[in-house]
Amino acid sequence: MIIYGARAVHLKSAQSKNTICPSCNTQGSSVISIYRKHAHIFWIPLFPISKNGISQCQHCKKVLEPKEMPEPIKREYVNLKNDAKGPVWQFVGLGIIAALISWGFYANAEDKKKESAYLQSPQTGDIYSYKVEGGHYSTFKIMSVTQDSIFISPNQYEINKIGRVHTIDKPENYSEILYGMSRIKVKEMYESGEIYGINR
Repeated sequence: MIIYGARAVHLKSAQSKNTICPSCNTQGSSVISIYRKHAHIFWIPLFPISKNGISQCQHCKKVLEPKEMPEPIKREYVNLKNDAKGPVWQFVGLGIIAALISWGFYANAEDKKKESAYLQSPQTGDIYSYKVEGGHYSTFKIMSVTQDSIFISPNQYEINKIGRVHTIDKPENYSEILYGMSRIKVKEMYESGEIYGINR
């Protein structure tokens, strides 16, 4: 269950000394308050979505939204709103998302470096994930390596979800029949994206 929504944070308040409350005609009794609303998920603030406020008469307790404010109060409201700066922590969620994206790019780059090294120096037991015709995915295991070729045992099973290919990577699923492939051919399959992952 994903918990999300919006919350408002008080930024600033100021008492208007010269304006007159339109409800009770008391001068200088209105307090203007500014709030900034932010979106959140699991109570972690993501980013601000709006900044608004109200005025409230301390004498008659009448609350006015911006569209209800007489022009003198509205002018003070606009000035206060422009002056009120929100807290940086309301952007915490964006920071977390940016960090996760950066980590994802970094981790992917590191994986590609490892795979490139594995491709240059294949070893017995390496598992290659590859695309099968018809939109399916499977794996094969390196059983032996020569200077120019590798000998593989293909997985006897395929799966139609790329994220679930690890579920068929079991020792008992690999064929006892071996197939030879040139290392140049394997490199071409990797560079074209037909082979999309190498695990050691």
